[in-house]
Amino acid sequence: MSSLQRNRVLFYYSRMDSTTWLAHLDMVRLFSRAMNRASWPLAWSEGAFNPRPDIVFGLPAGCGIELERDPVEVGLDASSEVIAFDLEDAVRRLNTVLPKSVRVIDATYTESVGRSLMSRVYGAKYRIEAPGVSTAYRKTFTGAPVMVEHIRKKKTTTVELSSKIMDDDVSDNDTLLITCGAGSVNHLRIDLLLKSLVLYGCLSPEDAAGARLVRESVLINTVS
Repeated sequence: MSSLQRNRVLFYYSRMDSTTWLAHLDMVRLFSRAMNRASWPLAWSEGAFNPRPDIVFGLPAGCGIELERDPVEVGLDASSEVIAFDLEDAVRRLNTVLPKSVRVIDATYTESVGRSLMSRVYGAKYRIEAPGVSTAYRKTFTGAPVMVEHIRKKKTTTVELSSKIMDDDVSDNDTLLITCGAGSVNHLRIDLLLKSLVLYGCLSPEDAAGARLVRESVLINTVS
């Protein structure tokens, strides 16, 4: 593999416990600082007033969502250091300095392509655990459109949710498995899904607020 092909790394990470409450920018800072401590030769943006590390999260996670296998792509400084960069050892060093509740699961070199990692995301798989969540889901999603209001920056819009759902599993009454649209197209916000289950499915607000939210994986279009 040439040095040019070694200047980008795609890795998958998990997070749980207290780090699930970190906002997206906090996660960017967490990985940036950890990679610096682990001696990763990160590339930085050039010509910007505030240079930023070349770290791209496939699908930024909302606060309170556990992650089991989320993708991140990073650029490495295209210098002689990259050629000698040992990825397996670098991952080991990174996990040593990260909080114990955040783990890099695996990593591989990836070539630069025209489309960014974020633009290639098209779906995500979630596990939602709450008393009666599957019953509430069955009552809500019957095949008809499910409309929910979303307030953002003091502007209210109405969002249709059922068309954003790709697959589901309601075999366990207290656990809902769902595959839904994600990313720039057909994205389903999990908070709006829970809101619909309260409005139409009789899920209690307390159970919705206390639900365990786990993103099991992010679905990415491959590049031919």
